[in-house]
Amino acid sequence: MPLNRKHFLGSATAVIALAFGSAQSGAGEPSLAVLMERMQTYTHKLQLSVAARNAPLAGFYLHELEETAEFIIENIESYDDQPVGQLTQQMLMPAVELLEGAVDDADWPASDVRFGALLEACNACHMASAHGEIRIVPASGNPFAQDFTVQGD
Repeated sequence: MPLNRKHFLGSATAVIALAFGSAQSGAGEPSLAVLMERMQTYTHKLQLSVAARNAPLAGFYLHELEETAEFIIENIESYDDQPVGQLTQQMLMPAVELLEGAVDDADWPASDVRFGALLEACNACHMASAHGEIRIVPASGNPFAQDFTVQGD
């Protein structure tokens, strides 16, 4: 029996609400772990977009990464007694902005280098916040059901 669109959207919304709700902090906002997972996904998709030399898609994922980081800066002052918001502002945001400039210019050699610097900023922040066991490395392969190549006009 095929699902109609209304039924599918209602079911999908319920599943998303349950999954998202179960990972929320006590304040009704996403937990830091959920936000970090979201940033890791955006970063992986950003890597695939840069590798495909797809400036519009890389710009989209940079924007999403930046918005998530800004949410952390504005809403999560500390975690495990570490100043996560401040560290995100000081360590991650400059790396995001440098990469953004290279992607905007379609300077792919600089984008490759600055993407590496973005991952280094993530790891430096983890070290500074006493979570050095979390190491982010360049991903291998594309686990997403998504094509990252530039589409023809």
